[in-house]
Parts: sequence; C-alpha cells; structure tokens
Amino acid sequence: MRIKTKIGTKKKYWLIIVLTAGVVFTTSAFAVSVTDDAEEVVEKTAQRVLSYPEMTHYKFSATSTMHEMDKNWKSKKKTVVKKVVLVKDDARQESIKSAVEIKKGKTKDVTQKYINESYKEMEKAARRRKEAREEGEEKNTRHRTDISLDEILPFSEKNRGNYEFSLLGETTLDDVPIYVLDARAKQRTKDFFEGKFYINRETFDIHRAELQLAKNPGPLKLMEMAVDFQVLPEGFLVLEKMSFRIHVGLVVKNIRREAIEEYSDYQILE
Repeated sequence: MRIKTKIGTKKKYWLIIVLTAGVVFTTSAFAVSVTDDAEEVVEKTAQRVLSYPEMTHYKFSATSTMHEMDKNWKSKKKTVVKKVVLVKDDARQESIKSAVEIKKGKTKDVTQKYINESYKEMEKAARRRKEAREEGEEKNTRHRTDISLDEILPFSEKNRGNYEFSLLGETTLDDVPIYVLDARAKQRTKDFFEGKFYINRETFDIHRAELQLAKNPGPLKLMEMAVDFQVLPEGFLVLEKMSFRIHVGLVVKNIRREAIEEYSDYQILE
C-alpha cells in the first residue's frame, strides 16, 4: 500500500471511525548500535522507516469494536463488525462477514447495513479512480476510512523539521526492549499529530505510537489515538491494533466515541 502524504483536515474530527487498510511493510536485518541520544534514535528510526518497501497486494482480517459513550464515558451502544479486506494498488475491497449492534442488552444484526455501506464506498472510490485516470491527474482515491502513516509519523525528511524530539527513557513492552521517544510539534496547529513513540532498541522498528493532535480544531474537544505494530514470522511489519477516543462538542449535542480495530491473518499476495 502506498503511504499517502495528505489527509483532509476536516476528516480528522472522525478518526474514531477509522477502519484502516492494515499497512504492510517488509523487514530485513538492520544492525545498529544502541544509543541514548534522541537525535540518533530519530535518525535510526527514520532509516528503518525508509527501508520498508512499498506493498501493493495483500489481504487481512479486521474486527472493529465501536462504542457510543454517554457523558460519563459509559457505553450506550456497542457495534462489532468483522470483515476481510483486500488491497491491490489503490483499490480496496471489504467483505463484511458480520455486524451486530448491542444496545440496552438487546442484540441486533446489522450485517446487511454494513455490506450496503461498504459497497457504496467501493463504488465511490472506483469512480474517483476512473475520473483521475480520465483527467490524467493524481487525486485522492483512498477509502474514506483510510489513514496515512506519513500523516502520523514524524520521521520522514519532510516531517522531521516540524517536531522537537526528546528521549524520555527506556522500558520494555511485550518483553521487547524499548526507547520511549517524545515528539512535539513546533507549530500548535491541527495539521500535526504529536505524542510518544515506543521504538525497539535493537531494530529501531516502531512498536507503538500514542498520539493526539497538536491543537484540537473547532468542536473537537478530545482525540486520543494509539497504534500497535507487529512483525510477522515471515518478516513483515504490519498494524496489529488501532484504538481511538474522541469527543466532539456541538451546539446541540456532544458526541463521545471509542473504537478498537484489531488486525490478523495477513496474507501477502504478490
């Protein structure tokens, strides 16, 4: 999957509904010396990110658990959606296996509703790709729920200058030796994510990211995001889990939501 460099800022309000495409990379031997210097950790992590080749054809399973919350952050309605996602180039196909809503102790099957919504989104994406080809222009043809890694990672040459980095210390995460790296945006705007990155001290792979916007735009009161990565036995680095908490304060009501999406059964098809 190509790592896109832009995402509409208006869509950032709704990151809670992100059901991402499971970005896939390939890992290889990357021996480096251990350092406690933030600048060197950033540089080694940037090199590691650049070393992952682009993937264009793969599929995976995803389970999304979404909660609509009350003012005390207790769940009012829970929705669980299971699906299989196929990604080829810029095209994404979702096969919804099941979807249920649980509210006030009652369970409702909403599988067909989500199948219909997924089909409509795929049709829209296909039209955008066709228009882009006919006009000979590069347009944003991503699925509405995709999110760009380049948007949230500060390690590219383009992004790095927008951040100040500090090394908070060392720890272990899932028995992995970790650097805890803090990245703070120099500009307090809604265009930048910032937060903590948990970096493997031996390989400089990103193990986990805990993020928020540098500045919440408009009615967005809260947006917290966590991304967990894993390395498959075959050597691929993939998304393992994404979680979100969001609070949007509107004139007539407040919207509070939480979501977790877990990924499994990755298959590389090229």
